[in-house]
Amino acid sequence: MTTADTEAGDTGGELPAVRRDRIVGFVESTRQASVHEIAEQFEVSTDTVRRDLTALHKDGKLTRTRGGAVANSLLNSPDRELRIRQMLQEQEKARIGELAAPLIPNAAVVAFNGGTTTLAVARNLTDHRELTVATNNLSIPFEIPPHSVNNLYVFGGDVRFSSQVTVGFTSFPDVEVPGMVHFDLAIIGVGGVTTEGFSVSNLGEASMMRQMIRRSTTVVIVTDSTKFNRHQFALVAPLDSAHHLVTDSPPPPDVHEALQAAGVQLLFDPPDDELDD
Repeated sequence: MTTADTEAGDTGGELPAVRRDRIVGFVESTRQASVHEIAEQFEVSTDTVRRDLTALHKDGKLTRTRGGAVANSLLNSPDRELRIRQMLQEQEKARIGELAAPLIPNAAVVAFNGGTTTLAVARNLTDHRELTVATNNLSIPFEIPPHSVNNLYVFGGDVRFSSQVTVGFTSFPDVEVPGMVHFDLAIIGVGGVTTEGFSVSNLGEASMMRQMIRRSTTVVIVTDSTKFNRHQFALVAPLDSAHHLVTDSPPPPDVHEALQAAGVQLLFDPPDDELDD
């Protein structure tokens, strides 16, 4: 079947609106599906499926990902699995990682919290050397370029398998003594950015992030634009706790104005490419 096939002709005369409703039901039942799986299920071309998924994503009925779609019901939980979060805003997070990495100088002591956006920054440290890295992100030790790091420390605590982080009091000796642990930079990913500040879904993680922020000379918030005007359960810190915010597109006017008033430097460069297989 080719791109010349009409949408109705793909399914023996079925109207696009009917097919799209059925696609939503299918994706909800399977939780996630690829373009090719949907095309096979509904006996339509992959081009038709891509058009359908784009329309359904715009209507808020499912979430389009690279090569497929994810059910909205799977995304409603703020603690959704890491593998699902990695599928979302993939291009945007990769670009954020590229933009944020140059803010880290060689030989710096850097803290990373958990999340897929901070992981994107770590992946982009290929040109760096002699870093000291401390993190509660259990993926970073396996993803950061080994030649860029002199020392890497993982914070202790309870392991949250769904997001691959540790949460709780750190295992650094004498960490309760002021000044015993200090970072040149903290690279912090958050779940929400509003005029009130930065927030996440978990109290334990919010507490850990506050410690990273307080012990850092420079704080870099990394977050994709879907987090703007989203307020999650636990407030981490006010906007003026950050020095830089790296994202993929400009914030809404109210958040933009609040960030400017707080003295936060914005850095963004939206990707040009569209979602595709």
